[in-house]
Amino acid sequence: MNKELILGIVLGFASSFIGTFLYVSLFTNFNLIRDFVLLDQNGLLGKVITLGTLLTVLTFLFFFYKKKDSIAKGIVIAVVLLMFFTFFV
Repeated sequence: MNKELILGIVLGFASSFIGTFLYVSLFTNFNLIRDFVLLDQNGLLGKVITLGTLLTVLTFLFFFYKKKDSIAKGIVIAVVLLMFFTFFV
């Protein structure tokens, strides 16, 4: 694997985490770090992660239009891995 693909995977996970953190901070009364278990017990964790991944779409489009295809592929791989994670959560 080349460095740009790995960078894309890391950027995909990072933008998803940032998007999830922003969603929880701005639109809910939960605190992501403190109430992680509470979100999981209420069955909301997968939904919150999915909504947070919307920021990853913007990251993908940015690198796609900049013609950085390897980084964009890495972001897609990160989204697929997150999809499997939220499916089993």
